[in-house]
Amino acid sequence: MSVLKKELPTELVSCSADICVQLNNIYQNADIDNKLFLSNLTELIRKNFKMPAEDLASQLNIGRSTLFYRLQTLGIKFNDLKEALKLEAEEKFKRKLERREVMRLPPKDYAEFLKRDIVQKVIKAMSLQTSKGHMNRVLRKWYDLCRTFGLSPEDLTTRPPEEIQKYVMDYISDRAMEGRDINWLISIFQTLQKWLQAPLLPPGVTQKEYKGKYQQAQIPFEVRNLVVKDLIDKYKETKNTIYIRAIQAMALLYYTGSRRQALLNYQKSDVIEVGDPDMIEAFGESKFRIIATLEKRGLRWNKLIPYSYDKIIPAVPFMPSELSKIGRIIYEELLKYFDKYNEDTKRYLRLKKYYHVWRHTATREWLAGLRYNRYLVAKILGWIKDSNLVIYGDFDLLALLKVRAEKHKIKFISDELYHELLRIVERM
Repeated sequence: MSVLKKELPTELVSCSADICVQLNNIYQNADIDNKLFLSNLTELIRKNFKMPAEDLASQLNIGRSTLFYRLQTLGIKFNDLKEALKLEAEEKFKRKLERREVMRLPPKDYAEFLKRDIVQKVIKAMSLQTSKGHMNRVLRKWYDLCRTFGLSPEDLTTRPPEEIQKYVMDYISDRAMEGRDINWLISIFQTLQKWLQAPLLPPGVTQKEYKGKYQQAQIPFEVRNLVVKDLIDKYKETKNTIYIRAIQAMALLYYTGSRRQALLNYQKSDVIEVGDPDMIEAFGESKFRIIATLEKRGLRWNKLIPYSYDKIIPAVPFMPSELSKIGRIIYEELLKYFDKYNEDTKRYLRLKKYYHVWRHTATREWLAGLRYNRYLVAKILGWIKDSNLVIYGDFDLLALLKVRAEKHKIKFISDELYHELLRIVERM
């Protein structure tokens, strides 16, 4: 069976020798059939240089004589083609050795540092989940560490951990002597070691993970009840369903910990019974509706909402035309109780994050309700890594001990308000 390729390469062989240049010129001037023939043939030879011509022809579903005839009509000698591919392999190996040699050298300047493969991988990973400003601060300290001690960026993952930890601690100590904030420096290297997946700091060092600026932003249970009651009253006065739609939107975001766009794309699926005692205790019920949301970077995530709220959440997603008006209503209601929020919540609402604040709220309440089982919370709310939960919700040591000692219910609003809301929704 012939080897078929979806996309033809722009050149036949990747090397600078005269014979390679000559073959590439022939390839680029050939018609599509001959390009496909040459491309498939070279791929087979690359896989096994010792494969006889008869076997190569058989792989291409042609005879040996046809193979040589087609090459001859193109002006190519079979041995020349094999020689070119050998030169290509030699050049690739030489470039690989050169890259390895470069990896052992400190960067000449910041521009060269940014071009290193390992740095590019970290940039790509961090850019998806970290602010540009914080990422740049981490990269600058990484570069400065390399310049200070004559290290290459790759050394942080290839040298013995004890050696690198000494460099990092010496660097932090020297900066502290200059009056720099030691906790800030530790947090920088904590972030770097997370993305490099290398132990840059000794286990005994007090480490501060990078946390979101608005980590403690949260709409408390007390305020949720006040806001929902106000919206129900407005609905009773006006009979305008937009106020109930606003409550439904907040409830969906609260129970899924999703972003605004989930309101436009969620899909309801099966109803399941959950036997996990911590889930049953936290939610007060064992039956859940599976609801799929399309998350950042196009990931679809199956989440769970308690079955009691399945009756509240609309069967179909919201319309784009609704969200601006619903957002204004939510924002105005949340601002009415501004004095009841902590400082993170106040600063977050000043940025008009009236939809995204529910993601923070869900994370913090799930962590408390499930006794800080970060892995379980990450799965329920759709986080790829449980370590990323610290961006939206975390507790210091004393608060964490209190959280684990108490029982926290994961409940959007009071039972009384819920039943009143349910009666309204069932009549809509």
